[in-house]
Amino acid sequence: MPAQPDYYSLLGVPRNATTDQLRRAYRESALRLHPDKNVRPGDTELFLDVNKAYEILIDADQRARYDETLAQVEADAASQSIFRGQVLQSRKALLQLDEPQVHYLLLSLRPAEWLPEIRPSINVCIVVDRSTSMRGPRLDQVRSAALSILKGLGGNDSASIVAFSDRAEVVVSPDQARDLPSARARLSLLQAGGGTEIGQGLELGMTELQRNFSREGVNHLILLTDGRTYGDEAACLSMADQAATQGVTLNGVGIGADWSDRLLDDLATRTGGNVIFLDTPRSITGLLQAILHDLGQVIASRVRLEGSLGQQVDMRSAFRLLPDPMPMGDTLPMTLGHLPREGEIRLLLELVVHPIGQIDRLTLGHFTVAGDLLSKEIHAESLPLRIEIDVTDKPDTDPPPPEIVTALSQLALYSMQEKARHEAELGQATQAARRLENLATQLLATNERELAKAALNEAERLTYTRRLSTEGEKILKYGTRALLLPARVPDS
Repeated sequence: MPAQPDYYSLLGVPRNATTDQLRRAYRESALRLHPDKNVRPGDTELFLDVNKAYEILIDADQRARYDETLAQVEADAASQSIFRGQVLQSRKALLQLDEPQVHYLLLSLRPAEWLPEIRPSINVCIVVDRSTSMRGPRLDQVRSAALSILKGLGGNDSASIVAFSDRAEVVVSPDQARDLPSARARLSLLQAGGGTEIGQGLELGMTELQRNFSREGVNHLILLTDGRTYGDEAACLSMADQAATQGVTLNGVGIGADWSDRLLDDLATRTGGNVIFLDTPRSITGLLQAILHDLGQVIASRVRLEGSLGQQVDMRSAFRLLPDPMPMGDTLPMTLGHLPREGEIRLLLELVVHPIGQIDRLTLGHFTVAGDLLSKEIHAESLPLRIEIDVTDKPDTDPPPPEIVTALSQLALYSMQEKARHEAELGQATQAARRLENLATQLLATNERELAKAALNEAERLTYTRRLSTEGEKILKYGTRALLLPARVPDS
């Protein structure tokens, strides 16, 4: 908000901050920024701004006028934003209780209707695991799939292919990718061998993406692996954080049963990407072609949810329902990934509201949706979202919105397998088996027979071995996650 500074953010307090909170925040900021203690460039100006913020917010009349002006500025910003947002709440009002309450927010983000049609340039790097376990049909299918991606590139697109085992190398550079006979010949020389060090591949893949990086394009890394990396997990996660900062998203594709789903999930979540499980390499080509198609539909990248929760509110979990289902952690800021031109980002937040006193209205959070519009001509205005709810002493008897009910019922199946896996890891095999049997019953009720069979097989396995199979874990995890996807309509 260039025309009106956000004094609350400047002091690091919520919009409904009390007088004591304002005084405490001001003291901490003043001590940190006082010119007698700091000589860093800009600190003196920031100290003066903090003083002005405190003078206005500590005075009730000035604060009321400022709040009114700020609300108008935010309303104007929302009308000019490249995003359109809708927030549904699981209840219309919270109760004045002396115990915590669980509350859900369903946030839907769409591009503004006035935005032009955009086909962004695509800058993609395919990072291929070529360790010994990839020998044979897996690597053969990867070669064919990678070549199909190169054939589908547009005139402004860029692609590269990196292969790694215990070291990494560029197999096809962006220049070579435009010469299909040369790219085919170089891919044919790709051989399997060595161990699995994902960090090596990620580092070189990020380097290749930076060669053709564009703020007006989609910058994307696809990691294909069938194994577990050892010893460089922290480095991998650090690179994912850097990728998110730079505007690179990461899709993880796990082939077979022996790769680390938790590592790939963590990498993808940090960048706003997605993870796909393939029990057979035969579908790699179709998968990569679908990813390339979806990248061409993006209108805004690096979409983020920023801001803060109310002083009595904590986030227990967040789950992105669309465009690709993924757990998103429980902290802000949150990288949500790409926004499609004809779709939406849908996010379900589970909040815990701590005991509420005698108030009529509670601020649940003050958020900002920001992102990079893939167009040079239009400035990407962010979307401010202030979410409040009434507080009453009478229970809300209306049912939750059907969209939230549907989302929670679908997520319940995914959550059941996650809990069963956690119980099995704790040695609670009997409890985990019962939970999987219950999951199978519910899957059968939704006509998901193959998933139900997998759940029953794992429940039986727990009875005898007290462990889940690595294949069963992934089938159930990604199978129940995929149930959140809408049916894909074929292109006409």
